[in-house]
Amino acid sequence: MAEFLSKLRVRLATHLPPGVMRAVRPFLTVQFITFMLMGVINTAVLVCTATLLDIFNQYAFPPESALRAIAEHSRLNFIIGYAVSIISSFFINCKITFKQKPTWKKFITFPISYLPNFTVQYIMVFIFTSLNLNQTMAYICAAIVGTPLTFAAMKLLVFRRRKTN
Repeated sequence: MAEFLSKLRVRLATHLPPGVMRAVRPFLTVQFITFMLMGVINTAVLVCTATLLDIFNQYAFPPESALRAIAEHSRLNFIIGYAVSIISSFFINCKITFKQKPTWKKFITFPISYLPNFTVQYIMVFIFTSLNLNQTMAYICAAIVGTPLTFAAMKLLVFRRRKTN
């Protein structure tokens, strides 16, 4: 995989301006491919949690219930699912993607790297649900759009390697 990505970077470098290539290069690495695969797991955690909460709310609370209205209108199930997926994502990315030891400092800064992703995803879920489209599809589409943003933020904010002199 690393060799394939290396050849792809060389080929693209002959066709793209240097500035564009600098922006694209971080996404043509084994680390990003691993991040994407871990993102599938993270997305599954988010989608399953939010969908299960949607089902629970549908059957646990009558349609006129204030709790059901709060959960639906605030997209609370998405927010709870997102929080659960961030916690699982932190440990998965520490161990597998970035191969670093989890620390409290990283655990605290990790959610900050997800703010751009969360914003994009929340807006997409809001639009889908406002148009009465399928909520599970909203969760999946939102995750696909937000993933590259999260990778870049994570590399810059949480898992950057300190240069030693």
